[in-house]
Amino acid sequence: MILAERLGEALSQRRWTISTVESCTAGGLAYRITEIPGASAYYLGGVVAYDNRVKADWIGVPERIFAEHGAVSEEAARAMSENGRLRFDTDLCAAITGIAGPGGATPGKPVGTVFISVASQTATRTERICFEGDREQVRQSAIDAALKMALDLVTAG
Repeated sequence: MILAERLGEALSQRRWTISTVESCTAGGLAYRITEIPGASAYYLGGVVAYDNRVKADWIGVPERIFAEHGAVSEEAARAMSENGRLRFDTDLCAAITGIAGPGGATPGKPVGTVFISVASQTATRTERICFEGDREQVRQSAIDAALKMALDLVTAG
């Protein structure tokens, strides 16, 4: 069984809902979740927030986070997941921000650097992961990692 199916079953069993806030994956996580028949029972919606103005205005990421830490940071990912969960009024929100490449690298943040954050009502988990590969490989790896993090959080309760 694929990760998205396992996540959907876990969400359904708990009667939880999920939303997504994505940057470098450009809606790929939402697509993978909604590929599963019946996903409308637990997936409420998502935002592709490529520009910092969207992250700030639509999701509520404080501007100071961008100034102090950058859009590709643990702090930004955490704010994206926590505020996304509140905006969508879901039990869970998964957020991804990163540098898929081939450009965009900065000192300390090479291509492949991704921050994934999953927030529930009681916990938020955020990880920095450096993926290898080209743009598509980085995106797919980030999506897989986000699905696994969300599944782990749902099954942990």
